[in-house]
Amino acid sequence: MGRRPDGAPPSGNPKRRATLVTGAGRPAMAASTDPYLLRNLVWCGPCDIPMAPAHEPRGDKRRAYKCPLGCRTAVVLAEPVESMTWLAAERHATVAAIASIYRQSVLEMLLVKVLVGATADDVSFVWRT
Repeated sequence: MGRRPDGAPPSGNPKRRATLVTGAGRPAMAASTDPYLLRNLVWCGPCDIPMAPAHEPRGDKRRAYKCPLGCRTAVVLAEPVESMTWLAAERHATVAAIASIYRQSVLEMLLVKVLVGATADDVSFVWRT
């Protein structure tokens, strides 16, 4: 696999595509069609390891995240955690006008990780400084 036309190495994520904003000292935002907004950012609080994208095992198969070690008896539904995370990002920085396809990139710039505790309501954030 070769380099992209802008000289950067390939992203490795086929759901990522063109950069939107570049400039001196400013990281680039990339559009993403990845349905998991917190991929690589959401971590299991009790285990302190990254959670993996999954689907709810029963019912309507909604998007979810799961601990790869199986410490949880249930998956964590993606939508509530993603919504809480975006609301926290809006309070932390001026991001309200960001189009939804750039939200994953913006969250990657702002956050180190999103820790989900014993319940999906127990969420904390580690911000980049």
